[in-house]
Amino acid sequence: MRILHLSHESLPDWRIEKAAISALNNSHEVAFAGKYPKNYSNETFSEIYGLIWTAKARFGIPFYWRSVKKQLAKIIRDARPDIVHAHNLFSAKLMSEFDVPFVYDDHEYWPLQARLLKEIGNLPALDKAEAVQPFFDLPKRIRRKFINNYAIRLWTKWEGEVISTHPTITVSSSIAEEMKTTVGNNKKIFVVPNYPLRAEVGSIGRPHPHARLSCTYAGGDEHNTEKYPHLNRDELPELFNNHDMGDLAIIGSEGHSSEKVRYTGYLKRDSMYAEMSKHSIGLIPFRKHWSHPYLNPNKAYEYAHAGLYVICTSSLTTIRETLKDNCSTFEDYGTLVPQLEYFKCNLDVLYNKRGRIFEYAQANLIW
Repeated sequence: MRILHLSHESLPDWRIEKAAISALNNSHEVAFAGKYPKNYSNETFSEIYGLIWTAKARFGIPFYWRSVKKQLAKIIRDARPDIVHAHNLFSAKLMSEFDVPFVYDDHEYWPLQARLLKEIGNLPALDKAEAVQPFFDLPKRIRRKFINNYAIRLWTKWEGEVISTHPTITVSSSIAEEMKTTVGNNKKIFVVPNYPLRAEVGSIGRPHPHARLSCTYAGGDEHNTEKYPHLNRDELPELFNNHDMGDLAIIGSEGHSSEKVRYTGYLKRDSMYAEMSKHSIGLIPFRKHWSHPYLNPNKAYEYAHAGLYVICTSSLTTIRETLKDNCSTFEDYGTLVPQLEYFKCNLDVLYNKRGRIFEYAQANLIW
């Protein structure tokens, strides 16, 4: 079977690639269409097609929407897919205008994404130069508020149309239940969490004891052009610098390292796992946010396979439900500090927890 993976973004995208690798392992042919990748080492797709999306097309403006549709029509004629794996909302909505079977893979849950964009737009200016010019910025803020409100209405409408008529894959049970409520209990909504592939974690050995406590956080947050409120980890480095609770390595981000906090920059996945295994605790330290019950960050399961005990914010309920007693939660940074101070003085207890979560991951948390 010929499968075309369709996205409005580019490669690498590990969820797309995992789905494609799974198809390859079952003797299917896979191609990709999306923003043409730069410096991408392609070992998976038989063909990569460039598809140019614009912001105006994503807002459904007819002229720009038709432009993308014409591009896709040409790609479909060339690729002749038996089925399309449409990643995220824009690809799925576009595919609904073609007579080709498709599955919708919702990485982001777009009604939530639109609400986040609106929240970001309502945040006060962080730049002092902007803050002292509220009068001159007023037209820009009004325009942005209008666009964000329009996006909420449009993307919620599109999401409802797609999930009510096509098989849909999502990342967490909370999103799936809300989708079923929205469309009247569609039985074609499936949960596929972002667990690692067996091939990338099968060779990781059991965790080793560490002589001192070291924590890690994995995330390239500094690449975000906006300040995402649901990923707010502000003052985490300062927390380690100001308390005697071990060290912190921040994987995937650039920053100014200190005696207790080290930034690794971007790492490839094999190097990422090797770095993770040097530490004992994997943190998901986002400050509480209304969107957290919908999230299912894959870093929790990467930590588990690397033999790290997981500590996350209590509002990230899907992680706790998945890992069960193999993780701990905290309410705020004030309650995180004593937990880390305890483990710093009880590394044997922590090592036993690391062994249990590693075994649990190998048995249960596989794509």
